[in-house]
Amino acid sequence: MDSFESLSLVSPWLVLAGGILATMMISVVRVSTKRPAQVFAILTLFLTLLCCLKNMPEGTQVLFNGAMEVSPLTTLALALLSVLGILFGFGSSRYLTKEKIHFSDYYHLLLILILGASILMCAKDLVVMFIALEVMSLPAYTLAGFRRNDARSNEAAIKYYITGGTLGAVFLLGASFVFGATGSTHLADIFLWSQGTTANFGLFYVGHVLLLIAFLFKVAAVPFHFWKPDVYEGAPTAVTGVMATVVTMAGFVVLARLLGMIDSARIEWVPYFESLKQLIRLVAVLSLVVGSAVVVTQKNLKRMLAYSSISHSGYLLLGLLAAMTKPELIYSVWIYLFGYSLMTCGLFLLISQSEPREDAGTELVDLTGLFKRSPFRTLLWTIFLLSMAGMPLTIGFFTKYFVFLSSLDAGEGIFAVVAAVCAVVGAYAYLRPIALMVMRDADPTAASFKTSFTGQLAVVISALGVVGWGIMPNLVIQILKGIALQH
Repeated sequence: MDSFESLSLVSPWLVLAGGILATMMISVVRVSTKRPAQVFAILTLFLTLLCCLKNMPEGTQVLFNGAMEVSPLTTLALALLSVLGILFGFGSSRYLTKEKIHFSDYYHLLLILILGASILMCAKDLVVMFIALEVMSLPAYTLAGFRRNDARSNEAAIKYYITGGTLGAVFLLGASFVFGATGSTHLADIFLWSQGTTANFGLFYVGHVLLLIAFLFKVAAVPFHFWKPDVYEGAPTAVTGVMATVVTMAGFVVLARLLGMIDSARIEWVPYFESLKQLIRLVAVLSLVVGSAVVVTQKNLKRMLAYSSISHSGYLLLGLLAAMTKPELIYSVWIYLFGYSLMTCGLFLLISQSEPREDAGTELVDLTGLFKRSPFRTLLWTIFLLSMAGMPLTIGFFTKYFVFLSSLDAGEGIFAVVAAVCAVVGAYAYLRPIALMVMRDADPTAASFKTSFTGQLAVVISALGVVGWGIMPNLVIQILKGIALQH
């Protein structure tokens, strides 16, 4: 591959890096107007999206001496992250003004977080993976504590930092064990090692499991979920939405890579691989049961979505479990990730439109009687909540449908039944707010909701995506079905 072709492949990341430098210069100058950083950030993400669509690779291209790959998956993922960044960029401006959060810093850190997440999904080397993990995590820790005078925000930042630092240490320890066993940190070299040796199996087992645990922490799968509800509740809503979408997507792509880094078809690896399947089954079922059971008891909207995301992690783990048996079934994970990110983005943008400061208007009671106050906003809430519940004609239906289908195809029928039961139980949590909005009179203590034109536009675009993808899913599904991870 010549240098020009390599440059065109990485052009989306170069554009994103250039935008980060521009917003950094803007954040140094504390000007009275709030718009330059927002405009630069959204323009950067828009140009990144165009570069992704223009330079979509036909196959997987390995760059930088095998440390990173550019593939249809990584390019599409960056395109989706750019879309999410644009929606949050437009939809968060009024929220940032209300909470007195400095615009330049927020948009600068948002771009860094997206860059770190996109490189993390491209990484094919454990060292690059760790660096990208920290590049993604450090802005998230900072953004979680952006309301410096709010005790809950400070608590969220501290908890997130401590748990994030812990999983970083666990990842490094696991990587050192894997390096000691295989003599390499390149995933391709590790896969070749797994095909031709029987030495140091025990050391590799320990290192590999530690790597998996680190990212099970990152996606908040049970029993590694305890940090998520408090962090979601305490962090600013605009930040929580970014964490729930960008970080979750990156975490599951890396989990898929780590599960495929050994030759599972080789007979010597079969007992270990079967043990890994048992681990994923256990974590998936626990995530489904705990997330679905606890979400129905929540009265705070952000905590409700935190436990909802834990149950969604369970569905995604079932998709990964199916792919461990039949690698071609990995498409169900991509479909779920893309659909989940879009509907979660819309929900958090709606929550951020609450009028009181410091997220005081994010209780379930604040939705009571919303239909009489704002029928259009009620319609938007209903679209996203029905999609979360997996109702037909929404993308949420197809995300769950393909996970169930792939589980049955892989012979995991019992766990598909468990997931279906949990989906029915969890649906109550999503239908209850709709009933409160439509069937009740407004509570005197209910908060009002208000947003700017751009904020409303961002939510409408998200809703159109959820419904449009739900009505005509074939194009996107066919694209994602053809994407597989390379060793």
